[in-house]
Amino acid sequence: MLRILCLCSVFLFTGCAVSEEAIKNKELYCSEIYKGIRAVGRVATEVTTGVSIPDVCDTIDEIVEEDAEATSKSVEES
Repeated sequence: MLRILCLCSVFLFTGCAVSEEAIKNKELYCSEIYKGIRAVGRVATEVTTGVSIPDVCDTIDEIVEEDAEATSKSVEES
């Protein structure tokens, strides 16, 4: 049971982390072929473990959007 928990935590932490390099290289990471490959991996993980992992492209979009909102609010306050 402990092994399964450790394995799941590795997937959770790697699935949640989006590095600055991934954001800079969004065109590469979000190309159709990579999105398809990751989709297969996410489905396999979800079926075997029951853990849902979001797509990195969706996560990058959310982070960039939040950063843009924070930047615009700080400019408005100045």
